[in-house]
Amino acid sequence: MENPKLEANIARVQELINIWQEYNQLLLAAFDKAKDLPPDAEDRFQRVKSVVAERHDQFSAVITKDHYVAQNILQMVKRTISIFDFEKSSDVAVDKTVIEWHEANLLLYETLGSLEYERHRIAKISEGEQKKHDAATRRAERIDKIRANRTLFAIIKYGIILGIIAAIWFSPIRPWFASLPFVHRRINEFREIIGKERLPDPPGSGEEAAPEK
Repeated sequence: MENPKLEANIARVQELINIWQEYNQLLLAAFDKAKDLPPDAEDRFQRVKSVVAERHDQFSAVITKDHYVAQNILQMVKRTISIFDFEKSSDVAVDKTVIEWHEANLLLYETLGSLEYERHRIAKISEGEQKKHDAATRRAERIDKIRANRTLFAIIKYGIILGIIAAIWFSPIRPWFASLPFVHRRINEFREIIGKERLPDPPGSGEEAAPEK
């Protein structure tokens, strides 16, 4: 089955890869001082800057492995006002820029590969199985949110325990349940706390009832 969100993310990464390749072509042309820049180099460079700036949030949302590299893509493009500034760059600056470009390019292809692998994986899953998987993921996320709120988690936890106890207490199995040694001791401990007499020990428990006060 097809996942619209996944397909949109793949398209975004592919778009950024194309932009990044164009940026590299412009860099190489600017660094080659023996040749003149193409006539449309500045227009192309400004278009690259515009797209990277406008789509930065979308690109960052897709590139989850190393957010700092996604940020570097924006910074690399923004810090150069014009393509002609590259012509004035020192050899050190050129090397630094080329290394940064390759780091970002590698990350982009790694991201695209992981997204395409996920596309291949879910292509073999039926729609019903995918819905079950998505529902399980949402349940897990809700449970994690509840656990993060300790007060709410404690209220729910003890509410469930009290509900179970109440269900047993008002059910036909109450006498049997209350006769269990562990449960019987807890009941007597509670009765002592509230100032009531202890209940007699069930037959065969091997415990003698405490003398009355």
